[in-house]
Amino acid sequence: MPPVPSLPRLLCFPLLFASLWGLPSAWASTPVQAATSVHADTIARCLKLRRDQPRTAVALAESLLATPGLPVEDELKTLSCLGIAAGLLGDDARATAAAARMEQQVQAHPALAPDFTLRAYSQAGSVYQGAGQIHRAEAAYLQAYRISQQLDEREAALIQAATLTNIGLIHADYLDSPEVADSYYRKALAAARSVQLEDPLILHNHALNLVKLGRDTEALSVIDEGEAMARRKDAVAVTQRLRAERAGLWIRQGRLEEARALLGQVIHEQRRDADQPGLAGSLAKRSTLERLAGEPNRALATAEEAWQLVEGTAQPQKQREVLLAWIGAHAALGQAEKALQVGARLQTLDMEALKQQRLDLLADLQARSESANAQREVQRLQHEAQIRSLNDDRSRLLRRAGMGALALLVVAGLAFGLMQRRRNRQLRAVSATDPLTGLLNRRAATRALQAMSSQRPSPGTRHTVFLIDIDHFKRVNDTFGHHAGDAVLVELALALRDACRPGDVVSRWGGEEFLVGCTDLPAAQACAIAARLQQTLGASRELAPGQSWTLSVSLGFAPFPFFEDADPSWDYALRMADRALYAAKDHRDAWAGLWGRRLPREVAPSDVLEQPEPHVRNGIIELLASYPMDHLHAHPAQAA
Repeated sequence: MPPVPSLPRLLCFPLLFASLWGLPSAWASTPVQAATSVHADTIARCLKLRRDQPRTAVALAESLLATPGLPVEDELKTLSCLGIAAGLLGDDARATAAAARMEQQVQAHPALAPDFTLRAYSQAGSVYQGAGQIHRAEAAYLQAYRISQQLDEREAALIQAATLTNIGLIHADYLDSPEVADSYYRKALAAARSVQLEDPLILHNHALNLVKLGRDTEALSVIDEGEAMARRKDAVAVTQRLRAERAGLWIRQGRLEEARALLGQVIHEQRRDADQPGLAGSLAKRSTLERLAGEPNRALATAEEAWQLVEGTAQPQKQREVLLAWIGAHAALGQAEKALQVGARLQTLDMEALKQQRLDLLADLQARSESANAQREVQRLQHEAQIRSLNDDRSRLLRRAGMGALALLVVAGLAFGLMQRRRNRQLRAVSATDPLTGLLNRRAATRALQAMSSQRPSPGTRHTVFLIDIDHFKRVNDTFGHHAGDAVLVELALALRDACRPGDVVSRWGGEEFLVGCTDLPAAQACAIAARLQQTLGASRELAPGQSWTLSVSLGFAPFPFFEDADPSWDYALRMADRALYAAKDHRDAWAGLWGRRLPREVAPSDVLEQPEPHVRNGIIELLASYPMDHLHAHPAQAA
């Protein structure tokens, strides 16, 4: 039996979503079908060959594009074929040119059907992402996501599942933002499940991101689900890669012999199926296992074999994994100089990726700038980028020159590639965390809410912000001391984190006040969450030996966008939630919410914000509460 072709470049590890041209309703309902039938067979052949025989597909696409009078629908499909195939051949310039031309043609033909347009943007995003043009890829994906809102529920969910996963990959692997990626993966899973779509790629990428976040227990659960789904779908490559990730987690847990046996099976299957990127990852894990098991020579040989599979390929994430294993093997053997040499490759890889992202962003700014001031700003940024690059080079030379002791060389070699990356992540985590409760602090929560407001809620729902305040908290401090008050805050923070969904924003907003941000809630569900949080957090607690105190909380909430079809400002909603909280504080141990309906054209949002009371009475704002309340006080009471 001939060998199975290796996974293509655009399905590198982690796995990028494949083409959306082949979704069930792709072209069957397109009204231009008859007009494009002359080229249909040739285009179908090109799309079929673009992954297994990309060189042939490029030649076929170029020939088609040279055809006079080629309809725009056929041109877009052909450009998709060209972009993917050229990317697989490593011809990034031709690939990105094809993607850019796709975007230009879509913009020049606004009468194209929405499903056709969003596939063009999605394909352009895939091409950009495969070529490392991350900024342009994310922009194209977001365009596809916006257009998907115009389609029927099932079609929109299919598109959203793929698009959100690809955006998650960008944040996980290129922007070093696994926390942001996690929210996109969860939205993708929700979209897929809403239409019973089974695609193990979503679970595969979600599991990898959970591993990166250090959430091993949750990652194993997702791997279990993904592996079962992959077997049902006969997705052999995905199955083996998930099994390799399971082995990687076992290595981290010290279960070396179990991991060794599993990796042996996976590597055998990947060699048979010629899954080169997957095999490289599995060999990197085996090298780490062998080093930890006291077999450094074997670990070195395994790492070098893995490097042969990815050297010179467009697999930066896979190369990074292999290089780290290789550095570890050299360090275990005391080969500090060689560890440094491999570390230099790792740093070069990271620096090239950062440089490309920086240049992409600057190029995009240059293209969008229309004024002389904007042009000068771009030039200043480019100059600063060149200075930083020179400083980086000088720092590398100084570090190499200053390392004399063997132990220092080994440590430097191990940390050469990812030390700064990890430090930055740790610093971000520390600067984003409230030191007492471990929740997000106010600054980090503000950034998270800003990011949430840029995500359009699902039809019939809105994002919602909840403010929670502990009733009579000053009495706790006065009666039992500030240490008891701190203990209460820590306990409530743990309870709040357990009561919220993994993707929710959970923050200590200040003092005894907490904030929760949730996506995609209808009003009824927001009320249910408010009631659950208020009941969960209120309970009798022993604050001193033999002395109990019944704690209660008050809660206020509001949605964003606050009004239907309004600006999605979380700040506006926060101020409305604050008004609702004050209303709840009048009653204590209660919750209240303000939910905007459609705002009349003659009423300004600022007027409603300043004086919401009359608009509750006239029905523009719906007042929701856990106790009978039909109006707001004109002057909110001060809460204790």
